[in-house]
Amino acid sequence: MKHKELVLKMKELFAPYRKNLIIISVIMIITSIGSFLTPWLTKQLIDIGIMKGNFLQTVFYVGLIFIIFFAQQLFGAIQFYYYRNISLRIPFDLNNQACKHVLLVRTKYFKDRNFSEVMSELFQDISNISSLTDTQFLSSFVSLFKIVAGLVALFLINWKLTLIMLATIPIKVLISSYLFKKQESIYKVIMRVQSNFSAWLGDGISGIVEIKLWGIINKKLSKLNDILENSMKAKSRLMFCGYIDNVAGSTLSILFTCILYLFGSWLIQKNEMSIGSLVSFVSYSSLVFEPIGIISYLITQLSLVKPAFERFLRFLSTDIENDNPGSIELPNSMDIKQIKFENVSLVYDEEKALDHVSFTINKGEKIAIIGFNGSGKTSIVNLLLRFYEPTEGVIKINNNDIRTYTFESYRSMWSLMAQDNYMFNDTIKNNINISEELSMDEIIESCKKSGAYSFIQELPEKFETRIGYNGSKLSGGQRQKVALARTLARKNTKALILDEATSSYDYYSEQNFNEDIVSSSCYIFTIIITHRPEVLKKLDRIIYLDKGRVMGTGTFDELYESMEGFRNIIVNTQNKEMQDHAVHAFSN
Repeated sequence: MKHKELVLKMKELFAPYRKNLIIISVIMIITSIGSFLTPWLTKQLIDIGIMKGNFLQTVFYVGLIFIIFFAQQLFGAIQFYYYRNISLRIPFDLNNQACKHVLLVRTKYFKDRNFSEVMSELFQDISNISSLTDTQFLSSFVSLFKIVAGLVALFLINWKLTLIMLATIPIKVLISSYLFKKQESIYKVIMRVQSNFSAWLGDGISGIVEIKLWGIINKKLSKLNDILENSMKAKSRLMFCGYIDNVAGSTLSILFTCILYLFGSWLIQKNEMSIGSLVSFVSYSSLVFEPIGIISYLITQLSLVKPAFERFLRFLSTDIENDNPGSIELPNSMDIKQIKFENVSLVYDEEKALDHVSFTINKGEKIAIIGFNGSGKTSIVNLLLRFYEPTEGVIKINNNDIRTYTFESYRSMWSLMAQDNYMFNDTIKNNINISEELSMDEIIESCKKSGAYSFIQELPEKFETRIGYNGSKLSGGQRQKVALARTLARKNTKALILDEATSSYDYYSEQNFNEDIVSSSCYIFTIIITHRPEVLKKLDRIIYLDKGRVMGTGTFDELYESMEGFRNIIVNTQNKEMQDHAVHAFSN
């Protein structure tokens, strides 16, 4: 990202807080004026009060110094009030913006990256960006005023000493500029290492069972050690840069102070300067060097913020689910008579998942989609639910492109039971009633339909049982039954998709559920992805896919007679069912 574009984005970030920033800046300037008056008053205190033994003048200047100090504290309290608002609101707004974007980003984004990795990076970036609200960072914009005002005061006191001081400033600036470039490149390395750690952590959380089962804990720890070693090396280089910057600053400061006292004492002996003027000059010079140090800090912070802000903006530029201009709500009362795929293709990672697929589902039909793994079944579901957009072609309901409707209203017509439904770390009741609009009777009814009710009643806390992370406290079959109950409980839906919905059911539970679904008239469209012959035979039509293409549509008997590939799927399924029945009989 170009520097100018980055600056504009930073301005946009602070734009809502312009009023607060102006107030803070004005207060900083006022307190800075007080800081510049204090050395002059100190000079007067020494030269007019103390050196001349004038007690009244001494009291007068001491009183003025105290009044200025008190006023600075008062203005500081006002400044803190406005600063606190900015320092809290900016991280809040950035976190809100990031989390909203994460929830709206298209599903395909998480094909290559896990959720934990993405969120960890975002929180790191937001933390770095929020350092812009540091008081030192904000005061750096007033530092130029301090430097100019300080130099004017120094010239008025003694122009010779001022020229000596000016000679040290370019050296400090050159060192800071050189270190800025070094630090920026190191921060980019640190961010890459942090990304690697986030990825390791996400995989570790999601794959803990496999890690233990395969005995690869030491390998995973070895990889972690490499990541942490790289992090330590990068941070060591960063610390060294900071150390060099501090040493250079301290060295220049002490050299200047020594020269100042030597040359200043010589000027005092020549009666070209008073003791009070020298003390005042030393105080003013520190007021000039302090903002130079703050600007150096600003440069260091920018080397941290710039790469973090760039990565944060890259994430915000990722494609999200935005309703098309002119999109309308899909009326719940609409009589949907037809769903149609017209020459739909889908390309993912430069490979065609679907190739000019066309078919129609009519109102009241119960259809199956069948095919070997990789044939495009799940891709059709993702397109129907608008998780993906077609590369070519169009999907219609009642001859209207589904993109005509808003995402939320369109998806409200669908209930989906996927192969792997996420379960929240909450109670069974809350996992079924995630929309928080179901009565207890409706929850129980959906559990009876899915076959979950009987095992729930055997649990000590029944529907209030907490099921752990992703349902880890339930068996595979129990977890699937609860997930299916959630699917069936969704209100006001018109279409049901079952994607291998009963794969973890025992044989008899599966038979009972399939009978209920086939005979049900709750949905105007029912799409089932299954290879079970006993289910396929009872459906109105079957769409047979192979390598992303529709090879044929028809009833079970029609496809079994005409399609060899279809017959192979059925034979394989029947052989597996025979094995499952044998195992079930043996276990009993």
